[in-house]
Amino acid sequence: MSLYLTYCSAKKRKGIHTPDNLYISDRISKFINRCTVLDVDWAIFSALYGLFFPGEKKKDYNVTFRTDARYWLRIAVIKDNAKLSPMESKTHISQLVKKLRSQFKKHTLDQIVFYGPSPKMMRCYLGVLHYAFNNCSKSHGWQDLVEHVAKKDEKLEVIHKLALIPLRGR
Repeated sequence: MSLYLTYCSAKKRKGIHTPDNLYISDRISKFINRCTVLDVDWAIFSALYGLFFPGEKKKDYNVTFRTDARYWLRIAVIKDNAKLSPMESKTHISQLVKKLRSQFKKHTLDQIVFYGPSPKMMRCYLGVLHYAFNNCSKSHGWQDLVEHVAKKDEKLEVIHKLALIPLRGR
């Protein structure tokens, strides 16, 4: 099964919600609408929860990623508006990767198609996915990361336009 995925957003509604209600983001709303109309499986890549599927309910949170060349995989974890140390960030990402791999297996996924219109915003999330599903711990720059995923990763594909999400079965 292919899963269409986009990354979470910083703006969220307070409380416990399904992903379509938790995130306050035009990008996420348009992504969910497109996936629903085309009847494809989708989820949100949460920096805290991993794969956040429709129908699941999760509490709002304040965790995200930021590019930082001094950190492992060039990814710093931001929690409650404070940057974690390099070791704390690596620990968080390592635990998240274990969760992602478990979710991938549990949901019998074959491929993740990762959508993001902004390279700057999606680089960290794609880096975590690339490490999780390709076991690549190299600290890639943006262009190198996209090229590496395109050449070597059968479990992960990157798209930058919603129009590239096909009808189910195509």
